[in-house]
Amino acid sequence: MSSSPSRTGTRLYQTLAEKISRMIISGKFQPGDRLPAERELASMFEVSRPTVREAIIALEIEGQVEVRLGSGVYVISRTPTNEGVEQDIGAFELTEARLLIEGEAAALAASNITDDEVAELEKLVDEMEAANKSGAGAGEMVDERFHAFLAGCTHNSAMQSAVQHLWTARNRSPQCILAFEKSRTKGHKPVIDEHRAIVEALRSRDPAAARSAMRDHLGRVLQYLLDSTETEAIEEAKAKAAAQRDRYRISNRL
Repeated sequence: MSSSPSRTGTRLYQTLAEKISRMIISGKFQPGDRLPAERELASMFEVSRPTVREAIIALEIEGQVEVRLGSGVYVISRTPTNEGVEQDIGAFELTEARLLIEGEAAALAASNITDDEVAELEKLVDEMEAANKSGAGAGEMVDERFHAFLAGCTHNSAMQSAVQHLWTARNRSPQCILAFEKSRTKGHKPVIDEHRAIVEALRSRDPAAARSAMRDHLGRVLQYLLDSTETEAIEEAKAKAAAQRDRYRISNRL
């Protein structure tokens, strides 16, 4: 891994990725081995499951593991093949920060937004809806413009800068790029109704409703990330289905 767990400011997922990487390098896990299940790793290292997922994404980027949907995470290299790739903020912690900061930005915008700005946000939502239908992640590009414009509606340059910083981190971080690519592959797109709810709260000049609508929206984004990085759900479903088939065969023999 390119970061050291002793470095000041090292994120929790980076420290965990370092530990798992060292276990792979030492031979505890060999190429072809399946890593312990996500819940086992979370219990073993006393971290949350989202932290485990961000660590796995980091190891994917470094070329040590491969995620096989419905099967698990497998070691593919003893040593990092992409060592030196700068790891950055993870998608889960970034979206959590967005939920807090952009929620407050929406509340502040509700108090300061103009009618013309509300109309512009409405146009962006319409454009986002059309872009969603065209595919290729076009809706996400309009989504970024929507959130950037809304931050400007706070009429507070510090708040606008904070929101822009989060989006810049999202677009530059290898962690975020891979996580959102997984979400896109699962068919997740910006939800139009959620953006319209934000606009309606702003039109009503209701800070509490605007904050709530934004948090609801970004909570959905966070859930999409959780869903798209889940490597065990299909595996567990298959196991249950197999158990049901076994019970059916046994019943038929009785």
